[in-house]
Parts: sequence; structure tokens; C-alpha cells
Amino acid sequence: MRFGMSLAGGERSLSAYLDQIVHHEEAGLDSVWCGQLFGVDALTIFALAGARTTRISFGTSILPTYVRHPLLLASQALTTQAATDGRLVVGIGSSHRALVEDVLGIDYQRPAAYLREYLTVLPPLLRGERLTHTGELIRVDTTGQFGRANVVGADAPPVYVGTMFPLSLKVAGQLADGVITWLVGPNTLADEVIPLVRTAAAEAGRPRPRVVAGIPMAVCASGDAERHAELVNKRLRRFVALPVYERVLARENATGPADLAAIGDEETVAARLRLFADAGVDEVYGVCFGDDDTLLRTAEFLGGLSRA
Repeated sequence: MRFGMSLAGGERSLSAYLDQIVHHEEAGLDSVWCGQLFGVDALTIFALAGARTTRISFGTSILPTYVRHPLLLASQALTTQAATDGRLVVGIGSSHRALVEDVLGIDYQRPAAYLREYLTVLPPLLRGERLTHTGELIRVDTTGQFGRANVVGADAPPVYVGTMFPLSLKVAGQLADGVITWLVGPNTLADEVIPLVRTAAAEAGRPRPRVVAGIPMAVCASGDAERHAELVNKRLRRFVALPVYERVLARENATGPADLAAIGDEETVAARLRLFADAGVDEVYGVCFGDDDTLLRTAEFLGGLSRA
């Protein structure tokens, strides 16, 4: 299993983000992941990091599809792919109605259908193909004078879907290279997510999609575990209030988001991560909840697992 870390947020300069990525590579991590809201732009920071790193891979988790037309995303992703020497994974997703409609003012209509159309056109656009697509929700035409997405030196990056909704998981299995989950425990992954996406891929005659799980994480002294768990519960209380997480909490016998995390000393976290490996997960990345010392300790622990 591969191991990565998400970029730690907060009030940080661009140079601090880049230093963090360099440290993650030096620690031995396989990957670094970055979400996309309204702070640092994930693809831009990864393109900048490409010049300061040689090995670590970069994943977006996730880029909301409603705000980026697939042709524009293809151009930006290929530019980042060239800047990172082919180390990019493009993670996309429909996001949530609260973000798309309430914050952005965009109609969150038929998210699974929109995702299907998006995944129908994005991969060929990333391959530089010319195409015309006139769907119910997306239109694109690269056959005319405005041309296609094409960046010299950039091969098409793999496309993953961030989701845990059954309809979207089926679409991902049929059309994407992998799936990304956030705050989903090993029982839900083993019993629902992984069988659903792999069955859909097999029925479509596609290779087995990779499964990446993002979870809250803090490698810390045993005596500090309760404090870190309280921090996770405080920061993610509203997130797990979303209806989709009611089933996750029930299946995992969890009373709050901290029960879905990996928190504690190295032995405790390693035991928790083995459950994800046993569930069939290909890669786990940690989202650190704690101070910078906890971030460094967590990254170095995961880097050691990567090198083992």
C-alpha cells in the first residue's frame, strides 16, 4: 500500500507550502494531495513544486467539476503534468450541494449525470483528441479553429473520482482510473465502496480502478491522542452532519469523525492502517489534525512505511 499526506492548511505562504512538499518527499512519502476550495490553487502549487521535487506524486482531492469546464481543466492539468514530469493524478468530483449552490450559486442538477458526461469528455481531451460532444449538461467542440488541449511533453494523467455516492461510484468504475474517498472507514470501503466500483469496472471491461482513502490522522504520544481526537470531532462535526455520512457512521460503529481517523502513537496508527490494507485500499493519505510538530512526525512515520 502507498502512503501520502494532504497539504496542511492554515495561513501559510506559497514558499511554506512548497517547503512542506519538499519535506514530504525527503521523508519518503509516495504522494502529496491537495483539496480545492478558495485558497491556494492545487494545480498551480503542484506545478511550482515540480521544479523542487523529483519523485513524489501529486493528487488533487478534489477539483469540483461544476466550476471548471472539462476543456479548461484539461489544459491546466496538462500544464501541471508537464511541470511535474508526469507525476499528476487528477481527482475530480461533484462536491456537495451546500458548496455548489449556496456558495457558488451554480445549479447542482443531476450530479451523477453531470459526472458521467464530464468523464466521457475529459479523458479524450487530456489525450489531445479532437471531439464534439453535445450532451444534456455539457457541450464541447474541439474540431474547429480554437483547437484542442495540447501541451508538449505532457501525457494524459490518470483521472480519479472523489465520491462515496453509489451512482457516482458506478460511473467512476465505468469511466475513471480510480476513486478517492474522504472520511470513510475500512468497513464501508470493504463492504460498499470497493465492490461497487470494481464490479462496475469489470462489467465495463475496464482495468481494476485504484482506491485511495483520505482520513484524518495524527501520530502523537499516547497521552495526546484524546486531545487530537477532540480536535477532529470539533472541526469535522458539521461535515459528518451531511446525510451521506449517517450510513458511514453506523456501519463503522462510530459516534463521531474521530472514530474514522487514525490517531495515536506509531503502533496504534499502524494497526489502524492495516485495516485499510485488508479492506483492499491501494493508498491512504493522511490529513493531519495537530500542530506542525505533529505534521512532521506523521509524515515521517508514513514515509517510513512507504520505504519499508
